[in-house]
Amino acid sequence: MTKFFNMTFAAAFLSASALAAPAAFAQDKAADQTETAAVQSAIDQDLSLRGETVTVQTIDGVVYLHGSVDSAAAADRAEAIARSVASTGKIVDTLGDSSNS
Repeated sequence: MTKFFNMTFAAAFLSASALAAPAAFAQDKAADQTETAAVQSAIDQDLSLRGETVTVQTIDGVVYLHGSVDSAAAADRAEAIARSVASTGKIVDTLGDSSNS
């Protein structure tokens, strides 16, 4: 192959990669939003967590649990629910026990 062909091919490949990146990012963001909604819904429907403040956020496939709960058992329950959602990978539990405040 000629040097010109190689340079043209490389330029075309880089251009195509740059154009595909935003689409991949949009898919990841949509997947994160779907994951957040599924986990938040499951937590909101659990009767043992009524009255607790648990907010779910998913970033790059990692599910974060934020808020404050009345006990370590409630934090454990929220984490267990998040893990029970099939597509959940890593869980980061930042729930604070409000009874220790």
